[in-house]
Amino acid sequence: MIESNLDQIAEVVAGRVIGDGTCRFRGVGTDTRSELEGRLFIAIPGENHDGHDHLAAARAAGASAALIESGFVDRGGVLPEGFDVVMVPSVRPALAAMASAHRDTLEGVVIGITGSSGKTTVRAMAERVLALTGAGTASIRSFNNDLGVPLTILGASKDDAWLLLEIGTNAPGEIASLTAIAKPSIGIITGIGRAHLGGFGSEASIAAEKASMLDVIDEVPGGVAIINVDGSVIRPELARRRDSSLEIITCGETDDADRHLDGRAVLATGGQRIRIGEFEATLSLDGCHNAVNAIAVLELGRRLKIDDAAIARVFETLEPPAMRFVRHVVNGVLLIDDTYNANPESMTAALATFAEVAANAERRIVVLGAMYELGEMSQELHVELGERAAGVAGELVLVGESEATDMETGARASGFTGPVAKFTGVEEAAAFLGPRVRKGDAILFKGSRRVGLEVIVEGLTKPGEVRA
Repeated sequence: MIESNLDQIAEVVAGRVIGDGTCRFRGVGTDTRSELEGRLFIAIPGENHDGHDHLAAARAAGASAALIESGFVDRGGVLPEGFDVVMVPSVRPALAAMASAHRDTLEGVVIGITGSSGKTTVRAMAERVLALTGAGTASIRSFNNDLGVPLTILGASKDDAWLLLEIGTNAPGEIASLTAIAKPSIGIITGIGRAHLGGFGSEASIAAEKASMLDVIDEVPGGVAIINVDGSVIRPELARRRDSSLEIITCGETDDADRHLDGRAVLATGGQRIRIGEFEATLSLDGCHNAVNAIAVLELGRRLKIDDAAIARVFETLEPPAMRFVRHVVNGVLLIDDTYNANPESMTAALATFAEVAANAERRIVVLGAMYELGEMSQELHVELGERAAGVAGELVLVGESEATDMETGARASGFTGPVAKFTGVEEAAAFLGPRVRKGDAILFKGSRRVGLEVIVEGLTKPGEVRA
C-alpha cells in the first residue's frame, strides 16, 4: 500500500500542509470504524455523512494525518489539536491524483474489468487464477467508482504481482477517467447491456462508454483487450479501433469470436462441464453466461503464462460472489439468491440459468423486483421481462410500483396462466411468500438492489422459516 509523507502528497495533489510535512503514513482509510492505525484519513464529504465530522474519531483510531477540504476550515471547522493535514479544494480529485501517482510506482500487471454485468463475478474468478502467480490486490465488493478505484489502487503494494480493478460507470466519461488513473495493460469487457439507460439514453452509448477503456489501454505498450462480443452492440466500437495498435481478443458463444464456447453440459450436482477449444474443465458456477465469463478468465491466465491444468483446478472450486446466483438449500427448498442488482440482460441470464438448475423442481417460483435507471424504456423492458419469466415460472411474485404491473402484463400476454402476486414492498412480499413455501420448491430472487429482495432470502434461510 502507499507509503509517503505529507509534503510529498501535498506536491502530488497541489495541496497545503497544515502541521508537520514530514509526518509519514502507510495506507489510507475513509471509515473510522475500520483499521486506521498509521494511515492517512481521507475526509470524504457526502450527502448523508461528512468525513470532516469524524476527524477527532480518526485521530483517536490511530490515523497519522488527514486529507481535508479547505471549505471545512473556511466554514469555521476546527482541526483536532496536533493533527496534521493536507488541505485541498476538493478531496475526490486529490484522491484520484494520489492514486494515479501511486499507480506509476507499481511493478505488477494491472488489469481493468468493465461491462454492464458480470464485472464482479469475473473479478472473483480472475482473482483466484491470478493468485497462482503470487500476491496481489483486487477490488473488494464492488469498489468500482471514483472512490473505489483510487482506494483499491492506493491499497496495492509496489511488489504486488498484479492489481485487479473493477471499473464502473453511471454517467458518460467515467470509464475513461477511471481507466486513465488505473492505466491497465490488460482490459476485460464483459457483456454489454441496457444498464443505466436513464443516464446514457441508448445501448450504443453504453457500449461507447465501456469501449472508452480501450483507448487508454492502447497507449500502454503491449496492451491487450479481451472482449465479450455476444452482444452485437460492441462490434461497431471494435471496428472503429481496427487500426489501433491494441491487441483485441474476442470471446463469446458466437462462432466468429476468437475464443468461443464449444460445448457445455449442466451437472445435476451443480455447475457445468465446459469446453473451449482444447481446454476442458468443470466450472462450479452455474449458467451459460458464466461459461462465457470463464473464456475471458482463461485467456487472461494464458496471457500471464498460467498452466491450463492449474486454471481448470481453480474453475472447479470457485464460489459465486455474495448475492450473485448463490444457491441455498433449506429443508428441501432450493433458494437462488441473485439479488445484488439487475438489468435486462442479467435478468435474462438469471431466468435461463434458473430454468436449468430447477428443471426437476416440483414448483418453480420466480420472485422479481423492479429494474431501475432504465429511463423512457422502463415500461417496455419490464413488459419484456414478464414475457421471459412466463416461460420459466410456475408462479410469479412481483415487487415494484408500476414495474410489477408491467411485468404481469408481459407475462399474461405470453400466455402465462399461473398465480401472480404483486407487492410494492419486500415486507408484504415476504409475509405472503413465507407461509406458501414447501419442500420441493425452487425459488429465484432477482431484482435491483434498491428493491431489497435479499431481505426475503434472509428470512427464508433462517432455521425453521421454510417448511419441511
